[in-house]
Amino acid sequence: METKRLFQNLIKTLDKELEAYETLVELLNEKKEVLKKAKTDELGEVDNKILALNQRIVKLNDVRKNISMELLGKDGCMSEFIELSRQQNPEFEEALLLRKVKICNNIEQIVLVNQQNVALINHGIVITNKMLETIIDAFAPQGSIYNGAGKTDTHDYDMWTVNEEI
Repeated sequence: METKRLFQNLIKTLDKELEAYETLVELLNEKKEVLKKAKTDELGEVDNKILALNQRIVKLNDVRKNISMELLGKDGCMSEFIELSRQQNPEFEEALLLRKVKICNNIEQIVLVNQQNVALINHGIVITNKMLETIIDAFAPQGSIYNGAGKTDTHDYDMWTVNEEI
């Protein structure tokens, strides 16, 4: 009877984790759109939501670990939960298999969207650097080099010019 309660709690916890992962996918997609539009104020808001959700996921993961310690005596994986349910409480096996598939799909989506976001951020950094170079070039004092006739000379000083002035 004890394992039945633990499996029920595990499934409830996994459902909450799945909900959090689905929300994370949505937030990462929202972040991708914000990155495309280069709206820094909105980016901060989305990042704060992601950080808060991450804290929630960490807490849910701790709950899952505690249940795992009671069921398996260690921090186990989904395959171990499924195997244990097959042996002790077969009525939970299908529910655990379904959640394992959903978790794997969500993780794949999270990794994909996160990689896209990193690529967008890197692209943004390149564009920003090019813009900064343009601004610096535009405002940097342009040293004029005058030749003997008092006209601008775009060439570097030749040695003979330096010798003539000395």
